[in-house]
Amino acid sequence: VTQGLYPPGSTFKVITALEYIRENPDTYNQYSFQCSGSFTANGSRINCYHGSSHGQVDFERSFAKSCNSSFANIGMGLDRELFRETLEELLFDQPLPLTLSYNKSNITISDSSTTDEMMQTSIGQGKTQITPIHLNMITSAIANGGELMKPYVIDRVENDAGKVIKSFSPDSYGQLISPEESAVLKELMTAVVEGGTARKLSGQSYSAAGKTGSAEYNDQGDSHAWFTGYAPAEEPEVCVTIIVEGAGSGGDYAVPIARRIFDAYFNEKK
Repeated sequence: VTQGLYPPGSTFKVITALEYIRENPDTYNQYSFQCSGSFTANGSRINCYHGSSHGQVDFERSFAKSCNSSFANIGMGLDRELFRETLEELLFDQPLPLTLSYNKSNITISDSSTTDEMMQTSIGQGKTQITPIHLNMITSAIANGGELMKPYVIDRVENDAGKVIKSFSPDSYGQLISPEESAVLKELMTAVVEGGTARKLSGQSYSAAGKTGSAEYNDQGDSHAWFTGYAPAEEPEVCVTIIVEGAGSGGDYAVPIARRIFDAYFNEKK
């Protein structure tokens, strides 16, 4: 959780989407793209997962369906220096507010990044590496109106008589993103569950929001299955980040695990 470094795959599209919103605050909802199953620029090509062709997609549908072609297109239009600043604000290549031993998530992007590097980065592939705890912290901040709380693992320490010797409480790290940006990302992540790649989480007694990922990690196209999200979608209480190493599709393998965790949490509350 804290030291494993993995390609984030399509879960990274949360960050690509955030940067697109920041650079196009008044027009992002007017975005449109015709997906034929692949995107090519300057001789570099990106394919949608398993050759899917998504047809005409707007910004929300690009995100909900996790369209690689559309997000490679979006990535090619981003300002690389501004993107780098956003990534540093989200604590890539930066210290995390953790007391546990951890590895830094890392990313390679600059003005000198090639077309292929930019396209791969935009869909969470290439040289990008993230720890599950870092992805969970970003997701939690989105769920919390953009404010990141410092993770802690011990609620309280008691002696043998049950007396509380020491207790711990939530502490804010600060505002990672604005409440307005958080609200837009929440809508996108809700669409993933309601009509996108995390549909296996829909129709439950609770609402949920999130993002799936299928992160390729070798030349054979094998992928880790990711899901990061929270519930309820409207008033979040619990946030989970799942990675199933080498399993394949996030929607097929990580989402059902997230659902079992959410089920256990909300059943316990009844």
